[in-house]
Amino acid sequence: MTDPGFPHPGARLPDPMTPSEIGRWCEKSVIPGVQPELSDDAAVVIATGHLSAAARQIVIRRMSAGLPVPTSTSISGPGGFGGLRRLQRSIGAIEAQLANPMLPSMVSPVIRSRRNTMTRRLDDARKNVITGKGIFATSIRGIRRERREGVHLELIDRERLFVGLTYTPTPNVNSGGYVRRAGSAAIDRVAGAVGAAATKAGLDKGNRWVSEILGDLEAPSPNGDAKFVDGYETILFAAGSFYDRIVRCPAWHSDHFDIQRTAVDLNAELADIAADVIALRTIRVDLDNSRRAAGFDADLSDHIASRESSLRPVWTELIDRVAALASVAEVVESAAIELRVIAEFAHTATIDDRIDRLVARSGEREISADNTKRLTEQVRAGEDQLRIYRDVLQGNIARLSTGDATLRSRRLPE
Repeated sequence: MTDPGFPHPGARLPDPMTPSEIGRWCEKSVIPGVQPELSDDAAVVIATGHLSAAARQIVIRRMSAGLPVPTSTSISGPGGFGGLRRLQRSIGAIEAQLANPMLPSMVSPVIRSRRNTMTRRLDDARKNVITGKGIFATSIRGIRRERREGVHLELIDRERLFVGLTYTPTPNVNSGGYVRRAGSAAIDRVAGAVGAAATKAGLDKGNRWVSEILGDLEAPSPNGDAKFVDGYETILFAAGSFYDRIVRCPAWHSDHFDIQRTAVDLNAELADIAADVIALRTIRVDLDNSRRAAGFDADLSDHIASRESSLRPVWTELIDRVAALASVAEVVESAAIELRVIAEFAHTATIDDRIDRLVARSGEREISADNTKRLTEQVRAGEDQLRIYRDVLQGNIARLSTGDATLRSRRLPE
């Protein structure tokens, strides 16, 4: 008799993600393990954090209604909207190199050609996202209809949405090629080699060399962890990853969670988190600039420190909200396991009837009493395990619905 696939006795659900663990990720700007890129939907929702509240609601309504939103298929190159982020940062790095007055003249044309190629790619992506066919209404009648329905995103807001997409949280976006990490000193050292290659083999050879040095694609972190620019990007990526885990889980879209799906708007929740994180980061930058401008003014420095302290509960609440998303992801993934167990249990439960019918049809066959007893024990063990899963799942859902009002003080990321 084969094992029907029930969890082993004593099996338990994984420990839930805690706010303190997410806080440590943000302090180090690192999420352990190899992390996949965010989905297009998660990237678009996070990018709405750069929009006004009204424009953000329009994008959320479009997604909830199943209307088209920008996708990364219109952007050349791998990596989804994370590739757009890498493209933007690569252009910035190259422009910084070109602004160096000590840049050797033999290297400058090759790098400038590289910059122009990448800029054209970025412009093409902008056009496809902002005015691409099949996304937003372009005819007068279609625009009027979308405006009446409250789902038309104006051109200026599409521009802002595209800018937001160029800041899509992306793992290891800083781990580029050698020159990008080392700066102009590295260009000085390879200037002669690049010039010789361009002279002997033509400009294309030089372009291929510089392409290898600068590179569009980022090298993975040596230890396999996902590194981010700062704690604010870390928390945005974590929220987007939990969002993806929820919406990709079949259990979330099953009939078992009809009530829960109507109780929470995941798009709106992620958009609100993104908007608050982006606003908090903007304020933090302004406070740092004011602190530098304050110089030795003790009163102004104390006032800035006081205002910064007042923001800590906001950061704590953001971490708690992301931890709540993590709890939802863990619940629905555990529910997916339970649903598979239920399906296997339903299949196993029919074996009794099949056995009875088989015995009734043939008096010549006999079924082992030991096998029947073993099957019954397996079915009962499965029932007990299902009961445990249901109790844990119900407790997690109840905890999510009530929430945790306790605010714990944490340090804002640098």
